[in-house]
Amino acid sequence: MIILLISIIAIGLTALLYYRNIHLAPLRIIAIVIFYLLISGASLSFKIPTKTQKPLLLVDCSASMSDNFPLILQEIKKIDFPHRVLFFSETLYTSIPAESIPSGSYTDITGAVLKVSKEAPFIILVSDGNHNYHRPDWNKIGKSSTPVYCFGIGGTPGKDLAIVDLLYPEYGFAGDSFNVKVIVQSQGFKNGRGKIKLRSKNKKIKINRSFPLTEEPTKNEVDFKIYTPYPETLFFSIDLLPQAGEETYKNNNLSFSIQILKGKIDVLYYTEHLSFNTRFIFRALSADPYTNLIPLVKVAPQKYINLNDYKEQGALPPLDKFDVLILDNVNSDSLPWQNLGEEVKRGLGLLHIGLTEGRNPFLRNLLPISTTGFPIKIQEKIVIKEPFSCLIPGDDYPPFSYINRVIGTKKESVILAEAGRIPIIGYLRQGQGIIFQINGVEIGSWHFLQTGLKQKDLLTPLLGDIIRFISTAGRNRRLILSSLRKNYSIGETIELSLQSYDRNFKPCGGGEFYVDLFDKKIPFFETRPGIYKASFPAPQKGTYKLTASGNLGDEILTSNELILKIKQGDLESEHSLNKEFLKTLALTTGGRYSPFDSLERFSMPVVQKSYQEKSFNFNTPLSYFLIFILLTADWFLRRRRGII
Repeated sequence: MIILLISIIAIGLTALLYYRNIHLAPLRIIAIVIFYLLISGASLSFKIPTKTQKPLLLVDCSASMSDNFPLILQEIKKIDFPHRVLFFSETLYTSIPAESIPSGSYTDITGAVLKVSKEAPFIILVSDGNHNYHRPDWNKIGKSSTPVYCFGIGGTPGKDLAIVDLLYPEYGFAGDSFNVKVIVQSQGFKNGRGKIKLRSKNKKIKINRSFPLTEEPTKNEVDFKIYTPYPETLFFSIDLLPQAGEETYKNNNLSFSIQILKGKIDVLYYTEHLSFNTRFIFRALSADPYTNLIPLVKVAPQKYINLNDYKEQGALPPLDKFDVLILDNVNSDSLPWQNLGEEVKRGLGLLHIGLTEGRNPFLRNLLPISTTGFPIKIQEKIVIKEPFSCLIPGDDYPPFSYINRVIGTKKESVILAEAGRIPIIGYLRQGQGIIFQINGVEIGSWHFLQTGLKQKDLLTPLLGDIIRFISTAGRNRRLILSSLRKNYSIGETIELSLQSYDRNFKPCGGGEFYVDLFDKKIPFFETRPGIYKASFPAPQKGTYKLTASGNLGDEILTSNELILKIKQGDLESEHSLNKEFLKTLALTTGGRYSPFDSLERFSMPVVQKSYQEKSFNFNTPLSYFLIFILLTADWFLRRRRGII
């Protein structure tokens, strides 16, 4: 505003100075105007017409076009309006000898369209529509302002049935039902219904379904609901009833398995001394809906009380009926199970808490942290070495009041927490089982103190996660990576599926996961709760080991390892016309689809004139030069007339 005001005053003074020779004023006024535009940073925008680009004829020269390629070369010569011609298969070619046989392992139609979309007012595409390099990004294609007029050529699609996708849970629960969804693609059939059957390996489950047969490629969803009463691993096969004249029967069968888990984890809690520990452990596990707790207290030899109903019993239940055994404040000399090591190796999970008394060393020899039967007072805070459940490195945790004196650790032990460099929480794998140890005598008092300091209950989730970790269910992965196929050719679309589960092995969504490939993180996208998909073109030839990882809430999960083999692709053999793909491409870009024999009747659409926007910034040396010339000319004119 100040600059404008100064410029107006300057023009006014100029008019006052030149009022007797007003015809000399324009030179100085123009110089003042240019100076104002210069210091105000103004620019002048304008449009100029650009040279109209020629339409682009894009011809598919992949191997699947070999039968029709001579005809295509003959027909495109008849196009009478100016145009450019490019060929493509895996990539773009500016020319191709007429006598050559088209070749290529794959065809990237959408890639070719996107590469040239800004080079022409519209594109004429001649192809059979057999795009087989990665999944088309229709959103990206739709953003292009260049219409694509597709002309399809190729044989009539043959008859074929194929299982193209399979959705099933990795885990089920005894006494519950689960769903299996099969996606079947049908094409080349006039009418009728196809049949699909699902069978379990033990022949106890037999389910038949049907779906409509269609002429155009159509995907049908077929659902199976399965009830399983017992924990086991079920092996299934899915088979499509073969139809006469199918092009191939290789994609009519699939096999998969589902692990059926127990609905609840059976836990036996055993103590020889009622304590503060018992109260909080009993409360935490009784409130867990996925835990079936039997709490027993030894009150005399061969005499036990069940804290669930306070009834007395004279014998202990056999350990093979339980998934987890919790020992709290026990005496190794009087412990009723002397074969605990064998039970753990067979798969029993063992959690040891509290004081360990007695001279019999067999129990101490099992534990990851070797201790004596003497408790010692400790004042150092707990330091978390490895994250586990709600125990997070760097957080503050109060000390245990007393611990068993530590004399060493087993070589294979994993130490999760220390206090003054003394190991106090750890676990050890033995055979098929896991032994978990919390070397705190008064864990109940620690829980009470912890709750008072942080106003947060840590013992309940910690115990729940320990139970799941050491039970047989805890040995199952909660992130499952899979693919319907294990072998791909270069350029084909690799499709990965991922399933995520919560601590109770129920499907759980909301995770953020990715897989590493060639130092690139390929993300998964959640398609339904707990189910994720990722797709990408098969890279160079080789064998690849893929592992997915990421976050599910506050947890970091890692999947199983999936091995994929990628080979050099065979020569394309598909010669039928994929009309649906070409129609979708034309519709997405604002063009239209026509059969190839109508190409000679194609009339060039009206191409609107295009303009290029230009701008002139006054803050250039030219502006300074003009101001100098104008002021110099003004000075000479005034001097000639004797004004100065």
